[in-house]
Amino acid sequence: MSEHNNFSDDNYLNNQWLWHASVACFVLAGLTGFLYRLGMIGWVPGELSLGNIRHAHSHLMFFGWAVPLPLYIIMQKIIDKTDDVAKGISWMRYSIAAILFFGLMAYPFFLFYGYRPVALGSATLPLSVIFSGFVMISWYGFIIGYWQSRSSLQDDESLPWIDGALILLVVCSLGAWGVAVIQEWAPQSHLLMKSMTHFFLAAFTEGWVVLVICGILISELKIDDQNWWTSPQFALGAIAIGAPLTFPYGISESLLTPILLGTARFGGGLAAIGLLLVMGAIFRSGKWKHPIWIWPVALLSLKGVMQLGASVVPSSFWLSDPGLRVLYLHILLLGGLTLLAFAWFNNRSMVPNNFFYIIGVSILVTLITLLMFTGVWPQVLSGTWIIDALAIGAILPILTVTIYWIKLTQSPKKIHN
Repeated sequence: MSEHNNFSDDNYLNNQWLWHASVACFVLAGLTGFLYRLGMIGWVPGELSLGNIRHAHSHLMFFGWAVPLPLYIIMQKIIDKTDDVAKGISWMRYSIAAILFFGLMAYPFFLFYGYRPVALGSATLPLSVIFSGFVMISWYGFIIGYWQSRSSLQDDESLPWIDGALILLVVCSLGAWGVAVIQEWAPQSHLLMKSMTHFFLAAFTEGWVVLVICGILISELKIDDQNWWTSPQFALGAIAIGAPLTFPYGISESLLTPILLGTARFGGGLAAIGLLLVMGAIFRSGKWKHPIWIWPVALLSLKGVMQLGASVVPSSFWLSDPGLRVLYLHILLLGGLTLLAFAWFNNRSMVPNNFFYIIGVSILVTLITLLMFTGVWPQVLSGTWIIDALAIGAILPILTVTIYWIKLTQSPKKIHN
């Protein structure tokens, strides 16, 4: 009888520092979000602004968690099917390291300066923007390594989803580069500037994040063609095409035109249908009943329903409620992505399931506190205490993830016969 370890000893030891660094970024970004909530109460150092704290939180969560951890999972999938010295592995490993490095380098400049230039001698440089540019260049480095190694995934159901996710990662970076060009050549065009910024965010969250989550779920749960109501290519195409079109959702209502709003509705509806088709395939397979995987599946299903609803309800319902958009984003990133990541870890370690459940419950509590800050929450239950509840909710996932992280470092790797 032969034994196969999902993390072969050598490549696990070589690469585990990458996911340690990514979890550390999650914790730091979460603490920054907690600082933002304290700032809403009035407990924040005078030299920091709430806007800059929010930028530091979101950028580190994007650059240090929502990209490098999924890229690590993709790299590990390839290593498991080949070995640690396969063609392209070094490109992927060093690119993930570069993403984490430049993401962390950008963090203090976002925290203290936001997008503003920093004085260095006689020059002023927007260092947060520059380091963010290096992060995106590092994305391209990973894709080069992936392209050299992707043939090892030819028999994996997730291959087209990973391909699509990486394409959307490139697409969203074009929006970020576009912002830099507009700042230089047409800084007075506020609509164009907003459009490029939110094109980046839409292609990133609705495209890259959703597609890579779907790819990991399809691979881990072994979802095959017989589980689909329609072809998986249709679902993939709907998400990939619809995601970038949702960018007008982030533009202020005063700048929205009927065409832009119609584009957002069409794109959001298309992307939601694609995601719900994926969730439908998982439900048809019956594998959603797994005590661990059911958590991200449930929250991703909720995300899809919310997105579909936003495409048909009157726009005044959600455009005037920024709290609702914050809740929606956290359901995807904190709920779907983060729980998926720890489900993946849990499947490859001997950490007891109860530690995963603690993370899940803490995230649900956080999402409930965010719901309190929306127009959906009954007015009779509102009050100034909600600000305190937001701060408590913000710290809970950080505590539970830290506990799980400690257990993960102490836990032996799971051996599959």
